[in-house]
Amino acid sequence: MKDRSVRRAAVAAGLLVVLVVAALAVEPRLRALGVTGMVERFDAFRAVAALSFGVPGLFVVAQRPGCRVGWVMVLTGAAQGLGVALGAYGLLGINESGGLPGDDWAMWVSNWLWMPAYLVVPTVFLLLFPDGRLPSRRWRPAMAVAVVAIVANTLDWMLRPVPYENVPGMFPAGYAGVLAGLRGLPDVLDAPVAVCTAGAVVAAVASLTVRYRSSGEEVRRRLQWVLAAALLTVALAGVALAAPWGAVVIASAAVPLPVAVSVAIVAHRLWDLDLLLSRALAFGALSVALLGTYALVAFTLGGVLGPGVSAVLVALVVHPLYVRVLAAANRLVYGEREDPARALRRLGTRLSDAGSPGELLDRMAAEVGRVLRVHYVAVEESGVVVASSGRPGEVAESMPLLHRGERVGTLLLGERLRPKDRGLMGELAPHVAVAVHAHRLGADLERSHGRMLAARQEERDRLLYELHDGLGPGLAALALQTDRGRRLVDTDPEKAKKVMSELSQRIRATVEDVRTIVNDLRPPPLDDLGLAGALAELGRGFAGDLTVEVRVPPDLPALPPPVELAAYRIAAEALTNAVRHAMASRCTVTLSATDTLELRVRDDGVGVGAPARRGFGLTSMRRRSEELNGTFELLTGDGPGTHLLVRLPLAA
Repeated sequence: MKDRSVRRAAVAAGLLVVLVVAALAVEPRLRALGVTGMVERFDAFRAVAALSFGVPGLFVVAQRPGCRVGWVMVLTGAAQGLGVALGAYGLLGINESGGLPGDDWAMWVSNWLWMPAYLVVPTVFLLLFPDGRLPSRRWRPAMAVAVVAIVANTLDWMLRPVPYENVPGMFPAGYAGVLAGLRGLPDVLDAPVAVCTAGAVVAAVASLTVRYRSSGEEVRRRLQWVLAAALLTVALAGVALAAPWGAVVIASAAVPLPVAVSVAIVAHRLWDLDLLLSRALAFGALSVALLGTYALVAFTLGGVLGPGVSAVLVALVVHPLYVRVLAAANRLVYGEREDPARALRRLGTRLSDAGSPGELLDRMAAEVGRVLRVHYVAVEESGVVVASSGRPGEVAESMPLLHRGERVGTLLLGERLRPKDRGLMGELAPHVAVAVHAHRLGADLERSHGRMLAARQEERDRLLYELHDGLGPGLAALALQTDRGRRLVDTDPEKAKKVMSELSQRIRATVEDVRTIVNDLRPPPLDDLGLAGALAELGRGFAGDLTVEVRVPPDLPALPPPVELAAYRIAAEALTNAVRHAMASRCTVTLSATDTLELRVRDDGVGVGAPARRGFGLTSMRRRSEELNGTFELLTGDGPGTHLLVRLPLAA
C-alpha cells in the first residue's frame, strides 16, 4: 500500500514539474511578444515555491496520509504550480492575436491563486508544525486570525481587475479582464486586514518559539532549522516590500522553509518517513536549475530560437545536472546504500582495528547504521539486545543472523528499507553474524574462565580443609607419638616398641590419606593406564553390583589431561548414580573422538524420574562439561533406562 502511495506521489510530482516546465517553455514567446518577464511579475517565486513545497509534501503524505503539515505543503505547491501555469497560458492567449480558449478566466484564477498559497506558509504551516496540531487550545484564536487573514486577502485579489496596476507590460492596451470595474475590498478594510495578516505571521513564529522552549532536546533539534528558516522567510518578505528587486527577494523567500523542513525530516526522521525525500531534495535543487537555465536561455537566445527550441535546450542542460543532484541527494539521505561494494569495503576497514568482541559488535552496529543511514540499529542475541547504535525506537525491519547454518541472533532496524536496500542488508547480515558469533564465543570463554576460577578456588578450599583439619592434625599427632616413643626407649623398651608399632600403623594410614588427596586431584589410573584403561578398571570396581561394558575405538587419539579427567569423573559419577539411584544391572560406557570427545553412558535402570537423580550428581556432571566449553545432554526422559551424552572439545 505504501509503495503504491509512493508511486502516486511520484506521478503527481512529475505532473507538477511538467506544469512548471510548460510555463517556462512559454516564457521566451511571451518575451518576444513584449510581455514583462516572470521575475518582474512574481512568477519566479511561484515556480520555486511550487517545486520546493509540492514535491517534498507529496512524499510526506504518501507515507503519512494523516499528516496535516504534509498536506499544507502539497496544497501550497499545487496552488503555486497551477497558478504559474495558468498565468503563462492566460498571458500567451491574451497577447497573441488569435487568443486561446478561456485565457481571460485562466488569467483571473492565476491573479488570486497565489495569495492563499503564499500566506498559508508563514501562518497555518508554522502553527501546525511539526506534529500537525496546535501547541495548545490557547492558540486557536491565532489559527482563526490566520484563516481570516488568508480569506480576506484572497477575496481582495479575487475582486480586483486582472491588469496589475503596478506591473506594466503584461497586457495589450485597453485590456479590461473578466471583472472590469471592480476594485477589491473597500479601502476602509485595508488597515484591519494588514494588521490581521501581520498578527497571524507574528503569532505563528511565536508558536514555534513556544514549542522550542517547552520541548525536550530532541524536539528542539528538530525545530532549530525550521525556526531559523521561518525567521529568514519573514525577514525576506519584509525586505521585499522596500527593495528595488523586491520580486527577486520574494522568489528567494520561497526556498528556506521547505529546505529546512526537508533537512529536519532527513536528519531527525521527524515524521518517521521512508527516506524517499532524496527525490524531493533533488527536485528542489532542480527547480533552481530550471529557473537559472531558463533565465540564461531566455535573455540570450529566446528571441532567436523560439519557445520550442528553448524548452528543449533547457531540458538538455538541466537533465545531466539533475542526475548529479539526485546522486548527491541519494548519498546524503541513503548513505552508501547505492554502492554496496563500497559499503562492504568500508565495513571491513572500519572493523579491522576493533579490540574485544563486545567492541567489535558495537562498531558493527554503528557501521550498519551509517551505511544504511537509519537512526537505530540493534543486534539481538537470545532475545537480549547485546549491541545498539542510535536512538532506540520501534523496530521496523528485522533479519535473522545465520552463522554456518545456525541462527546466532537478529539484526533490528528502526526504519523501513526500500526493497533493493534489503538486499544490501542481506549482504551485511553475514558479517554481523560473524561478529555475533565472536561475541558469543567471547562470552562463553569469559563464563568458562569464571567457572574454572571458581572450581580452582573450590579445589584450593577443599585442599586447605583436608590439610588443615585432616592431614595437619594427623602429622602433629605423629610427631607427639614419636617424641613419646623416644623417651620410652631407655626407661621402658617394651612399651616403646608398642608405641613405635602404633606409630608405624598411623604413618601408613596417613600415607593413604595423602594418596586419597592426590587421587582426588588426578586418579593414578589415568596416568598409568590412560582413559580407556582407567574406565575399564573403574567398571571392574562395580563388579557384583553392576556389569559395566566399556567400548573404546582402537584409534582413540591422545587426549588433553583436562578432557581425560573430566570424562573420567563424569563416567564415575554416572556409574555411581546407576548403582545408587537407578538400581541398574547393566551399563555401557562408549567413547569416540573427532574434534570433540564424545562420552555416552547408558544403563537399564529405572530412569531419571526420581527427584534424587535430578540433584547434585547431574549438576556436577553438567558443570564439569561446561567448564571445558562442552555440552551435557540427558537424552532420555522419564521412564526405564538413562542415556547421557557428553561432548568435550579437544581444543579446550
